[in-house]
This record gives sequence, structure tokens and C-alpha cells, in this order.
Amino acid sequence: MDLKRSPLEITGWAVLVLLLLATLIGAAQLDRAKLPLLGDEATYAMQASSLVHDLDLTYTRQDYDRFVANWGVPPEGLILQSRAGGDRLVYAKPPLYALALAPFAAVSPVRGPVVANALLLAAAALLAAASLRRRIGPAAPLWVAAWVYASVAFAYVFWGESDLFLFTAVAAGFALAYWENRWETRSSRDQPPAQIYEGEDTVPPRAFLARWLGAGALLGTAAVYRPVYLVLLIPAFLAAWGAPAARRGKAVAALALGALAIAVLSMSIQWIAGGDPTGYGGQRQGIYAREAYPEVAYPAARWSERVVSGGNSSWLQAAAVRPELSLTLAGWNAVYALVGRNVGILPYFLPLFLGFLAFRGDRGRWAIPLAVVAAVLAFLVLRPFNFYGGGPLGNRYFLPLYPALWFLAARPVRAAGAAWALAVLAFPFLEPLWRQPTAYPVAENGENRVVSDRARRWLPYETTQSSVPGQQVAIGNGIWVKLLNHNAWPSGNRGGLRVAGGSPVEMLLGSPKPLPAIDVELDRNGPSRLLVGANEIRPVLLEPNGSVVFEFPLGKARAVHPLWWGPGDYYLYELDLRLPGAQTLPIGMRLWPAENFVRTPWIK
Repeated sequence: MDLKRSPLEITGWAVLVLLLLATLIGAAQLDRAKLPLLGDEATYAMQASSLVHDLDLTYTRQDYDRFVANWGVPPEGLILQSRAGGDRLVYAKPPLYALALAPFAAVSPVRGPVVANALLLAAAALLAAASLRRRIGPAAPLWVAAWVYASVAFAYVFWGESDLFLFTAVAAGFALAYWENRWETRSSRDQPPAQIYEGEDTVPPRAFLARWLGAGALLGTAAVYRPVYLVLLIPAFLAAWGAPAARRGKAVAALALGALAIAVLSMSIQWIAGGDPTGYGGQRQGIYAREAYPEVAYPAARWSERVVSGGNSSWLQAAAVRPELSLTLAGWNAVYALVGRNVGILPYFLPLFLGFLAFRGDRGRWAIPLAVVAAVLAFLVLRPFNFYGGGPLGNRYFLPLYPALWFLAARPVRAAGAAWALAVLAFPFLEPLWRQPTAYPVAENGENRVVSDRARRWLPYETTQSSVPGQQVAIGNGIWVKLLNHNAWPSGNRGGLRVAGGSPVEMLLGSPKPLPAIDVELDRNGPSRLLVGANEIRPVLLEPNGSVVFEFPLGKARAVHPLWWGPGDYYLYELDLRLPGAQTLPIGMRLWPAENFVRTPWIK
């Protein structure tokens, strides 16, 4: 390989460094206290702050007051745990991410963790580019730029979940596992170099062992948070087995020791702090702003009875993981995992194909896609109604798997056209995110802000997933509705809705039995016309009180599968309703199965 910097490589490094620098500047300028907290952000922020100020992982009233002083709001989504029967509350997450955040939280508790994320992303990208450059050549930095910025990966910098930390650990772990030395020869594009030229046996023993210990510790870090990621160690062990025969055993042993050591470290810290070693067991529960906080509304000594009355959310309980043996559910989940509107892997991680374009199966690389597919399938089976982690930026459970696919690339690449092409193809899906990477990812109307409106209509809404955008409403008469935008809301009138006059209403309609047709009743403020998709419907009944009733066929169900509250199949229909000519005021709406319609006047 020519070790001189070609124009392609100089351009690639310039693009990658400038993008990472822009991300770091954006992170330093972002005031996260002005945006709502998402998911587990509050837990990680308080965990890091507790390490900084109290040198422990114990939740106290001081931690709560400090958080409110810094963020201006209570810690929405705080997850705590204790050992069975105990009253010592600790943060119910492994401590490794908090350890990484702590130095930055000490400087700035709100902005510091975001800056830490930006530096983690930079470390992952630069190390991956340096490692891949030794195998694929000068296109490596530009390919890494495409992998990071033509996907949603870079936007995780601005949110305080642990997923970017795990992404960095996997990217750095594989970079070390597939690091190759500059002495290797590339006499042929199509043939791997002879073992003798790989240079592994010329590396000092300490550096060799340190590399494999580091790879094991980094990949083990991801597994500490989610054991499903253990499968990523399989290709890493195969890569270690590809070391020179004299050092093969040492590479394998160091990789295993690194993974084991980081697991023992994390579990020991959590146990000493007073929690379950995994962070996901014991007496575990999430607290939200509408609920009472321990040490604020009640003493920690009452935690055990609160968990008993409210339900233990420990992942180690049998009820916490509910595999569903349904082929239809599995089929729909496979579709949504690939191309779902909110959680699809392809719309939000499209550059994953780059690795396949330069694929070579040596040193266990052939096992990387198999490991990734195995992990994705495990999530589909173990968490069929939330296989993506409930995140707002695509599938956050897939994010740590994503960089493993980069290291499929192992053949020399002389051009960067594929990277540019995939960036162009990603544009319809990521254009809003590129314009406003730090904006809150869920729009005011409840829709995903990441994907563009045009691309959104190309992608199917995930009917199986409980946490995708949409408010659930029990209508009655066997009908369940999930509102897909904020132009409709529950009215409290016997299962009725209120809709914003003149605004489109999108909803997912569900029933335990097929619905050949549906009746829609509008109150006296409603118009005498109803658009269902592109079809105009005229009323079939005018009530004496001024309300109007429309009836129309629903056609074939959009999907049929179980939902998250039970094993029985539900028939699901997606509706797009418009009220042409309606006044700009709230209009009452009720829905009934056509054969069960009973004329019940609106309560005035």
C-alpha cells in the first residue's frame, strides 16, 4: 500500500475532521436544559453528578435538588433500584458511561455530557478511519464520514443516552481487533497478503497484548449494558485466532480477559454501591414527573413497598421479557426493522452497505454480518413490541451494532464514489436532521422530525411497536385508536375524540375482529363532507341535534397481529381523515363499527 497521502485521503481527512469539529462546536453551544429530557437521560446525568459531588452512586435528596437546580425541572424518567428489602437507592444503570461523563459533568453538568459525547464520536471515527486506512486505503476517512454523517449516528451526540457510548466502544473495539501493521504488502487487490507479511509478530509483546485486552474490554462494555451484544465477540475471537500461530493463544486469552475484566469491574462497582450487579435487577422502578419521588415525597425506607405496589421493572423477572410466538408478528417486525417509518435500519443507517462493497471474509470478517443479524433477531424475539429501545432517532438498539459492519471493508478502494452516492440516497430521509441536528426529534404534531414528510409517506408505520409516536385511546365498542398526529385528542366524552377543524387527522384503528365498515359521527360543528384518503364521503344520517354520521368501508386490514397487551390478533387499519370546509375550532368525533352503530346524541 502506498503510504503517501493522496489527494483523496487528504480530502477525506479534511472532511471528516471538519464535520467532527462542527459537531463538537454544536455540542459546546447547545443548552440541553432548554429541551425536554428523553428516556434515561436524567438517570445518566444524575449518576454522573453523584460521582462528581458525592463520590458514590447512591441517590439522595441532595442529588434531586442538585438536578432541579441545574436543569430547572424534576428528573423525568429517573430509574432507581435497591437490593431486595433494602432502602439504599442507587441508579439502575451500569456505571461505566457515568464514569466517562463525570469529568465533563464536573465542569458543566448540563453542557459537559454533550461535549463528552462529541469527543466520544470523534475518538470512534478517527480510530476507525486509521484502522480501516491500513486495509482499504486512502478512501477510509471519507467512508467513515459517510458512515457517521449519512446516518443518524452523529445526532446521538446531542442526547444523553448511553447508546453513543456503546457505539464508540464497539467501533474502537473492532478497530483494535482488525488493526493491521504498515509492513503488510498489497501485491494484489484480490488476494489477501501472506501471513508472514502481516507484521503481527514484529509488534512488541506488550503492545500486542494491550491491543487485544483493549479490544476485549471495549466490546465487553457494550455487552455489560445489553448482553445481546455478546455476539460481537464472536468475530473478534475469530480475528484473534487469525494472529500468527505463536501469538494466537495470547490474543484469544487477552481478548477474553479484557471482556471479563470490564464486566467484573462494572458489576463490582454497582454491587459496592448497593445495587444489583447488573444494574437491571433487584427492586427496580422508573419515576416520572407526575409521580412521587423518593426522599422528596416519601422516605427511602418505603421504597420496597412502593415497588411492590407499583410493580417491579427488573429485567431479570420472567414478566419483563415476553417473547411472542406469532409468525405474523415476526413477519411484520422484520419488515419494520428494515424499513419502518420511525425505527427502520435502512432509512436511518443506509451507509451500512459500504462495508459490503469492499468485503473480504478473512480474519473472521465473514462472521460480522451473522453476528449483527443474530443480535437484531434476538431483539425482535425478546422485545417484539419494543425492539428498538423506544428512542427518537431510529433504532437505538441497532446503533452499537452499526460500526461492526464498517469492518467488513477489507479490499483496497481507489475512489469514494460509493460514499457520495449513499449520502445522496440518504438525503430524503435525513434532510431535516442535517438542517437541525440539535432540534428536539419529535415534532409538536407528534411526528418523527428526523425523516422528511415526503419520505415519511414511503415508509410503513410500525403497528407492532408500543413506543412509536402516537397517543393511545380506548374508544369503546371494541375499537382501539392510536393517534398518529396531534390534530386529534381524547375528549373524555364516552370514548370520543376532539379534532382540529380543517386539519388532517391520521390514526391507526384496531379491533379484535374484522371491521368491514366504520361509522364516523361529527358533532354539530362538523361539516357535511368527509375526506377519507382521496375519497369524499357524504353523510348517511343527520341527527336532530345537528351531528352528522358518515359510513364508509375500511377494506382489507393494514396488518393483523397481536398487540402489546395480549396474545390475541388485532385487525389494524390506517386512516387519513380530513374535514373540508370545517371551521377552525375543535369538533367532536366518535367512531363505531358500522354494524353496531347506535344513535346516541352528544352530551350538550
